[in-house]
Formats: sequence, C-alpha cells, structure tokens
Amino acid sequence: MINNLFFNLIVAHILGDFYLQWGSSCKNKILYSVKGKDLWLHSLEIGILSWIAILDLRGWWLAACIMVSHFLIDWLKSHMQLNCKIYKISDSNCTELENGENKRYDLWVFLIDQILHISFIIVFANIWLGANNNWQQFGWLQEFAISHPLRTNTLVAMMLALKPANIIILLILGACKVSITSNKDDDHVNFHSGELIGWLERGLMLLFVVMSQYEAIGFLIAAKSILRFNEASSGSEKSEYVLTGTLLSLTIALLLGILILKL
Repeated sequence: MINNLFFNLIVAHILGDFYLQWGSSCKNKILYSVKGKDLWLHSLEIGILSWIAILDLRGWWLAACIMVSHFLIDWLKSHMQLNCKIYKISDSNCTELENGENKRYDLWVFLIDQILHISFIIVFANIWLGANNNWQQFGWLQEFAISHPLRTNTLVAMMLALKPANIIILLILGACKVSITSNKDDDHVNFHSGELIGWLERGLMLLFVVMSQYEAIGFLIAAKSILRFNEASSGSEKSEYVLTGTLLSLTIALLLGILILKL
C-alpha cells in the first residue's frame, strides 16, 4: 500500500518541483526567500498536487505536512546557496544573480534537497497510512499498473529522463567546470535548442533500452557525431561541452532503462 501512495506522491513531487517550476521562480526564491511570493506559491502548489495525488479528504494534513516541509527545505536551500557563495547578488537592487566562487557545490545542494524532500514524503506517508490504513489506489491507475507494469515504469522513468536529468547534467557540468563562453545574443538560443536536443536524445535512448534496440542507440550517437563533426574536429571548448553532455545523457538513459528492466 505504501508503494502505491508513495508512487502518487513522488509523481506529484516531480511535476511540481521540475515541470511546473520555472527558472525565474528558482532565481526569485534565492533572491527574496520568504520575502518574495515564489517560495510561498511553489510550496502551496506542492501541497495542492500532493492532496490531488492522495484524492482523499482525510489526506489534507498529509498534504499540509508535505507542503510545510517543502517550504522549509527550499528556504534552507536558498539560504545556503547565498551564504555558501554558490550564487551572489550582482547589483545593489538585489534583482540579479550570478555564479559565486563555490558554484561547484550546487550539485551537492541539489542532491541533498531532493533526498530530504523524498525522505519526508516517505515518513509522512507512513504515518498517515498508519492512521488511515483503508486508503485505496485510484482504480484505473491500479488496473493500468498491474496490466502494464513496464509501461508504467517507463512513463515515470521518462519523466525523470527529461527535465530532472537535464538539471542534473547542467549541475554536473558546472561542478566539473565544463562550460562554454557565449555572448548574450546567442545564449538564449543555445540553451533552449540544447535543452530540446537533450530531451529528445535521452527520451529516445531510454525507449531503445526498454525495447532492447541497442543498435539504434549506436546509430543515434553516430548520427549526432556526424552532425557535430566540424565542432568536434576543431578541438574547441564547445566540442568538449557537447561531448560531455552527450555522454552524461547516455549514462542517465542507460541507467534508467536498465533499472526499469530489472524491476
């Protein structure tokens, strides 16, 4: 039973913390902390999504506990990111952020943040189920998970392989100081095109692993290598950035695919 409720709450967490939270909101949480609206609205969003995931009127206090814990963890995270000099405020009006001298620690802060969120979800869900042991999973979801376990696991893995994996890759590149210098005119285009390519790349690789089509993965990497041949042969910092990002995408997709097949 805990696995079913845990599944629902984790999906709600992934949706709220990654897909329904924008970069500007993350920046504002660091800049303004409890004085801004973004931290409050994001925590409220997590609470609402958690209550929807429970779909039980009695679950209001479980959703409230998850919401409060999420608020406190995110507040602590934003506090640490400034005080540990991961980020710093770059102007006197406190409206702009720039990377600090300890930006490489941002990966560890992110991992600790997610571990704490998930840990509190597990603890609160166990406590709530102890008092409400007659809770039942959604009928349609229960039937789908039993009839199509591989598809269910693949859908969840796909959610992790897209935006969450993209954030982890960027943090790993930042921790290893792998970056490219670009002007402001092409930075926006480079980021969004690279993000879209990464999403498609990991999504396809994950599907190929689940379908045991490993030759298709090799074809995909070869096709990308041909398209990037000029950059790779130039030996520029951009070629190293692209190569590192591709290998990280491949590693994440393979690990998620293997995990699905082993479950």
